[in-house]
Amino acid sequence: MAANGTGVTSIVRYLNEQSLPTPIQHARAQGLNGNFDDGNGSWNSRSVKYILTNRTYTGVLVQGKEKRVAESTHEALVESTAFDAIQKAFQARAYNVAPQGQSADNILKSKVICGCCGGKMQRKRGTNHADWYFFTCITKNRLGADKCTGMYTREEDVLRAIYRQLKAYVNEHYITNSEYKQKIQEYTEQIAELAQRKTAVWINALEHYEKYVQGEISKEEFRAVQDIANQAKEALIQATEGKAAYEKQYLMFRKLLSASNKDIPLSEIMDCIEKVVVDGGGMFVVKWYIN
Repeated sequence: MAANGTGVTSIVRYLNEQSLPTPIQHARAQGLNGNFDDGNGSWNSRSVKYILTNRTYTGVLVQGKEKRVAESTHEALVESTAFDAIQKAFQARAYNVAPQGQSADNILKSKVICGCCGGKMQRKRGTNHADWYFFTCITKNRLGADKCTGMYTREEDVLRAIYRQLKAYVNEHYITNSEYKQKIQEYTEQIAELAQRKTAVWINALEHYEKYVQGEISKEEFRAVQDIANQAKEALIQATEGKAAYEKQYLMFRKLLSASNKDIPLSEIMDCIEKVVVDGGGMFVVKWYIN
């Protein structure tokens, strides 16, 4: 099911609906004895996720902190190709990209920057056609170690940093619906007031122009009234543009909020990211185009 794209929650529901035994229930049925926690007798997301991400089921044994892999230590219950496909699907969901997205599209093209030399880092595939990618600065190889230390980072670490800093940005610039509606109402009232004032002062300016033409007032007197009319016009333009800019800011915020909640993929907010600077020690700095 997982290899075909079924999510963990759906798998848990299916297992429970079919009343299939949990691992501990199956073990006890096979004669396992001991003081083990049976839980509530139902499948849960944690146990399903553990099984789906445990490479032991492919017939290998992963040992020690170094993660040494011993091949063919026991019978495989899952084919390695199926297991790898499931891990790829999990990774795709974690970073909200299409399963083929990491291999097909480089959404971070020209945006990952070396913190040492300032050069653009190139995206490359892991060794032996592995299903993961990394970014590396090639300045060191081209110009020598005195020009750059040669920054390196895995793509998943860059994506994780973007999500982390995106959430921080959204929290810092959070706009509630009530705040948005109140601000728009203030702009609307201000624009209506300024539009009324503009109409009044321009009518007054036209009247003074006629007086100026007829020689009833001086040029300086007419210019003073005309300046007031132009100021009223400019104030209306600024308020109208301010409202449009705030509406645009709010729409952008909602878009970033959706991306931070993984309701839309990161590829849809790449126009908001100027660059991601990779510094030493696994540090990342996301530079945004937005204020």
